[in-house]
Amino acid sequence: MELPTNPLKNVLVVGGAGGIGAACCASLASDWTPIVADRDWQGAERVAAKTGGRAYRLDLAEAEQIDLTIDTIERECGDIDGMLFAAGVIPPVQGPQQTGMQIWDRTFEVNARGAYAVSRAVALRMASRGRGSIVLLSSLAGVTVTPHLAYGPSKAALINLAGALAVYFGRQGVRVNVVSPGPVRTPVIEESYARGQRDPAVMGRQTALGRVITPAEVAGPIAFLLSDAASAVTGTNIVVDAGATASLGWNLFGGVEAVLDGLSSAP
Repeated sequence: MELPTNPLKNVLVVGGAGGIGAACCASLASDWTPIVADRDWQGAERVAAKTGGRAYRLDLAEAEQIDLTIDTIERECGDIDGMLFAAGVIPPVQGPQQTGMQIWDRTFEVNARGAYAVSRAVALRMASRGRGSIVLLSSLAGVTVTPHLAYGPSKAALINLAGALAVYFGRQGVRVNVVSPGPVRTPVIEESYARGQRDPAVMGRQTALGRVITPAEVAGPIAFLLSDAASAVTGTNIVVDAGATASLGWNLFGGVEAVLDGLSSAP
């Protein structure tokens, strides 16, 4: 079967039906053809329709289907030139008493095992062609300790995984990087604000910029890493957190606002 002619490269966005994944599809659509893969089939179709892409159902819990789905995508759409793994589950903040092995295993099944399974399947195909770029979406919770007991370790695993894959596949022309966002106003987080479980004002006060970030602001660094402009960048982690990491030590002095207010009122 003859493949359709398309001047744009194909970017597979796993977890592209919503949140950061959907924002990335919109951001990338001018230079790439988004292939939206998600367990939420209807959501994937909506994003694909808006971005001129294609939609595929992909459930990371169905490990035996991952290779078959990747084969189907390349047969129907052509080579996958870039890939963003943005899928993930976020359990509520709970301590060890509430976080049993079922929650732990489910979190790692999707966030870590799923990332490796998809990355391996895509990277092997990219390596056979001598080109490709992969970005894994981690989190600030994978960079520093947070109350997210299972989620944080699962995201830390992605940072280590990307570094290893970058070296394994680097000589074959495949780059692998990570982007780790801080608090992002995704629909899931907005729902937690509405329930009173989090306060965006409190979170924003702990950052250098004094605010939390939007999904579109995460999409920019991801687009850069996928592009040829980042041709010498691999095995690295870009933290996009409005300066939350830089501000951590300021909490020992009462927080960013307390320090700045104190300096401004000093004689």
